[in-house]
Amino acid sequence: MPPETETATSSAHIPAISRDELRQGLKAGALKVVDVLPAESYAAGHIPGSISLPVPSIASRARELLPDLKADIAVYCAKFT
Repeated sequence: MPPETETATSSAHIPAISRDELRQGLKAGALKVVDVLPAESYAAGHIPGSISLPVPSIASRARELLPDLKADIAVYCAKFT
């Protein structure tokens, strides 16, 4: 399977949420929001209440920053990383 197809197929199973759903989840404390861009990008601007977890740090820090394995998590970035 070509990489483009694999990516499209894989991302088809990842649910998207609306801006309003994101706001409601943050307000209710029912959603963890993770910014996976570099720390410099996070420092320059991010969704209030989000957690900075740059892609290179996911393997080493995800358990520490996201200990609840059953939590709802929304991940965002501004570009492909």
